[in-house]
Amino acid sequence: MIEMMKATAGRSSAAHRAQRQYALRMRRALGFAIVTSGLAVIAAQALQHAFGG
Repeated sequence: MIEMMKATAGRSSAAHRAQRQYALRMRRALGFAIVTSGLAVIAAQALQHAFGG
């Protein structure tokens, strides 16, 4: 019974670690998307000003 509890604890720990890693990756991807879109807006405005729009 103790062996089974250890196995379950080990599995849930690995799953928890994978979930945290996934969340960190998603947060990093979301941050990258926000920064990229912000730079795209700035570039578009700069082009509009450059062409007198």
